[in-house]
Amino acid sequence: MKFSYQIRYFVVAVFFAVLLGAALPAHAVKVQIFKAADPQKEVPQRVLREQAVKDAFAQALFSEASRMIPGTLSAARAEVVKNSFGDHYEEYISGYKDMNVQLTEDGASVAIDVNVNRQTLRGLLKKLGLFSSGEVLARISVDNGKYALNEELQLEQNSEIENLSTLYGVSNAPESVVDNVVLFSARHASKNRWSGELQSPRGKWLASGSSMENVWSELWGKYFGSENIEAFTNPKAVLVVRGWFNPEGVREFGRKLKEWDSAVQEVQLLDVEMQPTAVSASWSLEISDQWVLRGYLNDYLPPRGLTFSLDGLGEVKE
Repeated sequence: MKFSYQIRYFVVAVFFAVLLGAALPAHAVKVQIFKAADPQKEVPQRVLREQAVKDAFAQALFSEASRMIPGTLSAARAEVVKNSFGDHYEEYISGYKDMNVQLTEDGASVAIDVNVNRQTLRGLLKKLGLFSSGEVLARISVDNGKYALNEELQLEQNSEIENLSTLYGVSNAPESVVDNVVLFSARHASKNRWSGELQSPRGKWLASGSSMENVWSELWGKYFGSENIEAFTNPKAVLVVRGWFNPEGVREFGRKLKEWDSAVQEVQLLDVEMQPTAVSASWSLEISDQWVLRGYLNDYLPPRGLTFSLDGLGEVKE
C-alpha cells in the first residue's frame, strides 16, 4: 500500500515537472518577408539573400517589440526602430529554425521561425526610451571642434542626429520652454574620440566613445535607464483555471495559452492542484491586451465546463 502510494506520487511529480517544462515561454516568432531585387541588377543574389535574411530578423524583433511596449509608435519612429534592428540583431536572438530562402529574378523570399531573447530585448527597448511616459524635450548641441565637415558630410551628420532623435523619441525644445528640458552636448574631442554630457532633472551623465552615435547611445541609455518604467510596462496577472478531470487538460490549455501571443506574453505555469473531483492550475502572465485575453478565455473555457479568474486585473465575469 505504501509502495503504491509512492509510485503514484512519483508519477504525478514527473507529470507536473513535464507540465512546467512545457509551459516555459519559447518566444518563437514566425516571419515571412519578400525583398525585391535591384531593378538595375547591380546587387548580386548572394548579397540580396543576406539582406533579406537580415530584414527577416529585424522584422521578428520589431514584431516582438511591438507586443512588449505600451501604446503605438508613430510611423516615422516605427520605421527607424525596425531599421535599427537590422543593424544590430545578433544579441537579441537566441536561435532560429526552419529557415527557407527562395531566390528568383524578382527578389528573395524568407520564411523563418526566430527565437527572441525577450530579456535582452526588453533592456534595449528601455534604453531607447520606448517605455517612457511621453515625449522628451531637449536641446541638442553637436560640436565637431577642429574637425570641420564639408557640406555633404555635415548633411549626413544632421541626418544621423535626426534619425537618432526619432529613434529615442527626442524632440527639439522650443525656446519658450525652460522647465524639464534635457541638455545634450557632444564634441569631437580628438581624431578617434568623442565626448559628451547630458544634463536633466533626473541627473547628469558623462560619456566618451569612438563616434557621436556611441556617445549619444550611452548618454540617452543612462537617462532612460534611470526612469522607473514599471508603471508603463504591460501589467502582470495570475490566471487560475478550474474544472479539469485530469492533468492532460492543463497541458493542452498551456499550449493554447502560449498561442495567444497578441494578448499575453511571458506565460509560466505556477502550480497544478489535484483534488479528488477536479484539477486546477495557475499561470503567471504578462498582459499585452487584457480585453483580447478575456475574449479568448470566455470563448475557450466555459464551453468546456471550466471556470477561471484573473488576479491583478480586477474581477472577470466567468
